[in-house]
Amino acid sequence: MHLSFPPSRFSHMEIQRLFKLLKSLTGQTNTRDLIAAFQSLLTENFDSVSFNIYELQATRIDTEKNPCIACLDCELEKEAFLLHNDCALSQAFTNLEPVFHAEQSGMNKAIYPVILYDKSISHIISVRHEYTEDTARELLLGLLEIFTDIFRSIHEKGYDPLTRILNRQAFDQTASELAYSNNKNNKNNKLKSTFNAIAILDIDKFKEINDLYGHAIGDETLVLFAQTVRSVLRQEDLFFRYGGEEFVVFVKDVEHEQAQQALERCRCAIESRRFPQVGRVTVSVGFADLDTEFHPNENLSKADKALYFIKRNGRNKVLSYEQLLEDGLLEPISFKDGAIDFWD
Repeated sequence: MHLSFPPSRFSHMEIQRLFKLLKSLTGQTNTRDLIAAFQSLLTENFDSVSFNIYELQATRIDTEKNPCIACLDCELEKEAFLLHNDCALSQAFTNLEPVFHAEQSGMNKAIYPVILYDKSISHIISVRHEYTEDTARELLLGLLEIFTDIFRSIHEKGYDPLTRILNRQAFDQTASELAYSNNKNNKNNKLKSTFNAIAILDIDKFKEINDLYGHAIGDETLVLFAQTVRSVLRQEDLFFRYGGEEFVVFVKDVEHEQAQQALERCRCAIESRRFPQVGRVTVSVGFADLDTEFHPNENLSKADKALYFIKRNGRNKVLSYEQLLEDGLLEPISFKDGAIDFWD
C-alpha cells in the first residue's frame, strides 16, 4: 500500500493496528468470509462507510434479445440493476480502472473493478464514504485496493475459467463447510439448513458433440449451457462445474417439490435453446434432499445414482433419489467404509 505520508507518523500502536486490519483480510480462504471480514473492518474502524460488491452477469432484457450486463449484489441487500444505468460503475467497467466519484450530497464513492487474468471483469466493488482528509482517505482506499486484490485471487482459484461458474475446488470447500456447520457439536451454524437439495446435471451425449463438431464447439456448448442454467437459477443457489460435462447445484431454501420444479425449468431452458452448429442439446438431472445426517458428498452420491437411472432410461429427465426409492426403482445406497462411487 502506497501512502503519501511518512511511516514515522505512525505510533507503534497504530502500526500494530494496521497489521491487525491486514491480517483480518489475508487470513480468509473464501470470498464469502472475505466480504464479511472487510465489512466488519469497515464498521469497526471507519465512520459512515457503506460497502457493496456486485457480481456481473450477462443477460437479455427485451424481445430483441440485446445483450447487457446485470449487477447482482453479492450480499443480496439490493435489487439487481443493469450496469449501463450507473454511470460510475459503467466507467470503471469500460476503462478497466478505479473510478473516484464525488456526489452532490458531499459523499465520495470509490469503485474498483475486479479484473481477471484475461482482462475480463467478474465483479465491481463500491465503497461510499465521507473522508476528505488525506491520511484517513488513503488508509481506506489502500485497504480497499488490498481487499480487491485478495478477492480477485480467491475468486480465480474457485471459478472455472471456461464457464465462469464455481469449480470443483469451490464445491469441495463448500461441501466441507456444510459438513462442518451441520455437525451437532458445532455452534457456528451460519450455513446450517440453508441448502435443501443437491443436484447433478449431465449434458446428454456430450462425447458425440466433441467427436462430431470438435472440441472448440464442445467448449462453446459448455459455456452456453452454463450461462443458460445460471440464468434460470436464483442468485442464492450455488452452481458448480464438477468436471467435464457434469455440473452440480446446491438449491437453497426449498421443499422437495420446489427443487424439482426449479431443476425442471433448467432442463426445459436447455432443451428449448438452440446451440450453434449442434442445434438441440438435452440434459439429465438427478437430485436428492440435502440430508444433514449425511456428508454432502454422500448426498451427491444419491443424486448421482438417480442420474445413472435416468441415463439408462431415456435421458432428458429430472428425477430424485427419494422418489425413485419410493417407487421401488432404486436400491438404497450403503455408505460403508465411506466409499462413494460416481457415475462416469
